[in-house]
Amino acid sequence: MKLTIKKLLIPCALGLLAMLIGGYLGWQKFQPSLPPASITDLKLADIDKQLRRGDEWLGKVVVVNHWATWCPPCREEIPLLIDAQNQFGERGLQVIGIAHDQMNATRTFGDHIGINYPSLVALHDGAQLMRQHGNAHARLPFTAFFDRNGNLVGNKLGAISATELHRAIAPLL
Repeated sequence: MKLTIKKLLIPCALGLLAMLIGGYLGWQKFQPSLPPASITDLKLADIDKQLRRGDEWLGKVVVVNHWATWCPPCREEIPLLIDAQNQFGERGLQVIGIAHDQMNATRTFGDHIGINYPSLVALHDGAQLMRQHGNAHARLPFTAFFDRNGNLVGNKLGAISATELHRAIAPLL
């Protein structure tokens, strides 16, 4: 009788463990629904220490890219964002970079690579801002998409590809 109980307990324990792991991985992969966020809530200084407000971009499709100079995937996706601003700016696209970094490092890197869109700096409360944009774990890189009315309509955790970027902005333009 003891062998039978052991034979039953091991598969049951393994099954329970598999369910717990599956649930955790599913929770990690799928973020909760988007919070009600608006581009008008954005108020940060740019690299010239000028306060910028999100309402100045109402009427445009806004791509907000959260990044840092110390983040290799962040640096790698910036040329794609520069190209998108060049290609779709006249159609109403506005890319905005929010650096979770030091002001001088952000300015130096932006000048070096040729960032052609506003670079804002989140020195404080950057993680909270990312959570407001739908990034529950405040990880970088992270991109949020806002429609012309300023409403958060999508986001992407991790480096974004050209295909993913175009797929996100095309219906909004």
